[in-house]
Amino acid sequence: MAAMSADEPPRNRGFKERKREDHALVLIGELKENLGDMTQVRRILLELGRYYDPVLGGAIMEVRHQRAIVEALERGKVAEALALVEERYELYIKDRAHLGRESPP
Repeated sequence: MAAMSADEPPRNRGFKERKREDHALVLIGELKENLGDMTQVRRILLELGRYYDPVLGGAIMEVRHQRAIVEALERGKVAEALALVEERYELYIKDRAHLGRESPP
């Protein structure tokens, strides 16, 4: 293995040295910020539906939750949709206190 010169950037040292970002939490934050944009809402919900949560034993945002959120928004009930998103967020974060999250996204 060749030695690195002083002007070369450090090589990727692997998973342990990189801080993990919880992309599901980022997406939930984006969802809450974009409840007025149905195209964005559908895209984000679809993506959240792909994230499996072993603690919950299913998707972070299952199809029935996605449907309920979209239906609430289509009826103009943004507060109801937000409450559903918050409910899923609380279930997701409940057993993850070890992540050190102090406030919701």
